Amino acid sequence: MHVEKLQLAWHCYQQQKQHSKARVLRWVQGILLLFMVTLSQTSANIQAYLGLNLANLLGADLVLSQPRALTASQYAELSAMAEQIVLTENLTTTLTHNSQWQRATLKAVAEDYPLQGELQSAAYAGGPDSASSQGPMVGEIWLDSRLLAGLGLQIGEQLHIGDQQLTVARVLLHEPDRLMEGHNVEMRALLHRADLQQFRAADDIIQHRYLVSANAQQIATILQWQKSQLPAAQLHHKHGAHPLALFWQRTENFIGLASVLLFFMAAIAMQQLSRAQLQQQQLFSAVCLSLGATKQTVLLIAVLNWLFGFLSLLPPVLALSALCHWLLLQWLKLHAFAGQELAGSVTALTWQPDIVLAVTAVVAGATIFFVFNLPLWLALWQCSVRQLIQPQQQRISSAIVLGCALLVLAAVALYYSDNALLSAMLLGAMAISITLLLALSWLVLSLGEKLSQPFSGLLPFALYMMKQRLLSKTTQVLGIGLAAFLLLFTLMLLKDLGDSMTAHQRAHDGNLLVSQASATQMAALELWAAQHAIAIRQHKPFMYAQLTHVNGGLLSDVIQKPSDSLATFSRPVRLHWSAAIPGNNRLVSGQWWQSSADNWQQLSVEQEVMTDLGLQLGDKLGLVIAGHYVEFSITATHAYKSGAGAITFWLQMPPAALAHISAPHYAMASLELQPQQFALLGELWQQHPTLRMVSLQELTQRFDSSLAMVTQLISAFAGLITLLASIVIVSSVQAVEAQEQKKNSIILSFGLSKRTCLLLNSIEWLVTGAVTAAGAIVATWLAGLLIYQSQFALPYQPDFGWLLATVAIILSLVTALGILLSKRSLSGSVRQLLAE
Repeated sequence: MHVEKLQLAWHCYQQQKQHSKARVLRWVQGILLLFMVTLSQTSANIQAYLGLNLANLLGADLVLSQPRALTASQYAELSAMAEQIVLTENLTTTLTHNSQWQRATLKAVAEDYPLQGELQSAAYAGGPDSASSQGPMVGEIWLDSRLLAGLGLQIGEQLHIGDQQLTVARVLLHEPDRLMEGHNVEMRALLHRADLQQFRAADDIIQHRYLVSANAQQIATILQWQKSQLPAAQLHHKHGAHPLALFWQRTENFIGLASVLLFFMAAIAMQQLSRAQLQQQQLFSAVCLSLGATKQTVLLIAVLNWLFGFLSLLPPVLALSALCHWLLLQWLKLHAFAGQELAGSVTALTWQPDIVLAVTAVVAGATIFFVFNLPLWLALWQCSVRQLIQPQQQRISSAIVLGCALLVLAAVALYYSDNALLSAMLLGAMAISITLLLALSWLVLSLGEKLSQPFSGLLPFALYMMKQRLLSKTTQVLGIGLAAFLLLFTLMLLKDLGDSMTAHQRAHDGNLLVSQASATQMAALELWAAQHAIAIRQHKPFMYAQLTHVNGGLLSDVIQKPSDSLATFSRPVRLHWSAAIPGNNRLVSGQWWQSSADNWQQLSVEQEVMTDLGLQLGDKLGLVIAGHYVEFSITATHAYKSGAGAITFWLQMPPAALAHISAPHYAMASLELQPQQFALLGELWQQHPTLRMVSLQELTQRFDSSLAMVTQLISAFAGLITLLASIVIVSSVQAVEAQEQKKNSIILSFGLSKRTCLLLNSIEWLVTGAVTAAGAIVATWLAGLLIYQSQFALPYQPDFGWLLATVAIILSLVTALGILLSKRSLSGSVRQLLAE
């Protein structure tokens, strides 16, 4: 009996698989399945590589890292729990040689480095690499090849750093603890610790890393000791998580959340196809019932029919996903991380498909498609033999369709959501875009049909017919509009945003930003600026503080949801003090302290940080400042306000706190230099190599490089949406194809020509394209308006050339595609109408 059901289901599948509706359905399922398998394979490949990378490139069994050196007692306690300890010191500097300068990270080591692994270097640029048992000698410095070329140095030449003179001895190729630098691609230099001590740099701007050799039991002991004694320190070990693992997990989650759009488009397409297939499948079910089959058997045959179609997709989908997986890894290695913060750690990624994970993704995809098909199967359950005598199509319940779609979308959002704020913002933006497109399409078609009623002609008739098929036309507008909005937002708005950011920062902050200057360096900078008639636009003091506790509990225990704020607070942040609210801030909630307030343990926290971490007024924040624990109470919340400079701080406290906190003071500043004055910066960096400055041009280049990567990613994603949008158009055309043929036959029966039918069809698609283009442009304009108001308090002036080109392209593509797809519906005739 079961064999007969299988045979019948297989026969039905063979009969239907060549139908256009079945092909479109396979395209929808195939695209979604390809996306799911490729995303899961790529993410798993990266995470697996990071696990191997952690074991091979940590350079120790455990690494303890913090800005300040351990005290003698802390070092003694750590030594008692470890087999061996090697100290490295890292300092960000700007190195100069003749008229060239380059930002670089100096690593200072002693004779006991490296602890594990090999240190590789070369005798000259491009020379063969060789393993070294120890680093540079006193008076030597090793530079990586980029830094060597950037400064125009040769092996054997002298490099002046402050008052120090070091000999360039070798080319640095590989450090066994390079993993700890995985979050930056700054140029590298290696020198002896004795030489770094001559720089007289403040201890809290030197990153001290203790490479520890320990067994599993000792690592567990050190972990507990670090939590209680050094909560501000960062700790990584071979059996723990890779420093980049959380970043990649968040990247996958963000892409997964964005894929809600893909599933939304698929739901629209499958709903249209289900409506188009319903009459045929109900007729077949009624025939089966008339021959004595039960409803359970009919439903089983329908499910098996779908299952055969799904299984036929697997070979091409798995093959294509393997190819896309490989191409994506190549793109990551060659483009996405070139010059970005995460380069260096993923360049050795290798293609390794995971069969088990692929099967898991396929099962998840099958479950999603099963839910999408439930409304169709429920409609089949309601059919009866009477339909053979009185053909009456049972409609698919819109409530059930909507419920199944929302169930899938909610499940996808819940699975990929790791941060309530991010998820709400992303899904909210999608919902607003969809609502805008829906409202615009309904408004245009309804008003157009209403206003054109007194008139005659093709346009009023076309609007009337479109209003009758409002659901079909709305799905077409949604499909194309979302794809157009994504591309417009990326290609036009982000470019305009970059230009406006540059102009805004130039107007308020000048073209040179000082991100860190000690009191001595700031005095030298002010003297240098006065000598060269350079204006200092802003000057704001700060000290470094690290958040370790929230309401008495460890930060890592109290807040476990990943976020950008939490990632930033894993390192020291700038803590500013001000008696009054700064000119570029506004008070959001709470009360700012009085200048004569005796309570100095008050804190104002930036609004986005409060939301990101789930903080509230009155919460207690424990900060480690210069090695000492200080607890503050949140009494106010502030937000950035444009018009008075861009230098702002997440954390601010009363000036009265300075009398109770002993810590080095630093400053941020901004200056306006003439183009020829940039050449004078070399003398400043020569005397103060740890002075951190960055030009507006460099900031703009960073933004442009990030924009280029984002554009490529979103363009690829928009390509998928465009493909699904095309399928939505195809499915919506096929859903009303029979009605369209009948409409054209009726028009012909009144003596009008097929040219009139074609013209009427063209008008419909032109209106659809116009509504789509208008929706995408309005959505982009609203997004730009909101961003510009929040960041610059300025009106957004879009590039009208881009807008006109967008309208022309969308109108042309939509009209051409629509007419091409509607070609079959234009084949109706009066004879066909009489036959019906």
